[in-house]
Amino acid sequence: MSESSDQLAPDYERFATRWMTAFIGVLLRAVREPALAYDIATESLATARLRWSSAPAGSERLAWLIQLGTVVLAQTVERGQVPSIERRREHQPAARVLTVAEQRELTALAEARIELPIEAQAAADALARSAPPMHVLRTLRRSDLVDAEPLPDWTLDRDDR
Repeated sequence: MSESSDQLAPDYERFATRWMTAFIGVLLRAVREPALAYDIATESLATARLRWSSAPAGSERLAWLIQLGTVVLAQTVERGQVPSIERRREHQPAARVLTVAEQRELTALAEARIELPIEAQAAADALARSAPPMHVLRTLRRSDLVDAEPLPDWTLDRDDR
């Protein structure tokens, strides 16, 4: 007998709350823009929520989520913009606006040591290897479900060295 979405929701919410920050940090290392990493993370988590009944159990779940993030990143590169298909399916309301302070907090994640379960480390490494080159990253746009206050020019320049 399969679990209803009401029964799955608390488990998903605990998982998303526990791993959202680390997941954004992993994505930020690949895309180097806080708002873009946040946008890809939220689309990936929306996809995970819709597929939660088929998610692997236990510590394999984070690796599964990172693999979903890799797919969303590939779709973003292909389309030139983060897809918002699953968030629209979930009826996400107006765009989330990230402040400069929030973007700086997210940027700090890229420099932080992120503790991932062993099962997720290989997936995070694969995501980092699949990151597009800087000239491609500069052309990618966020979905219309995430907006961001402009960052000062110096905020992310250190990645361009």
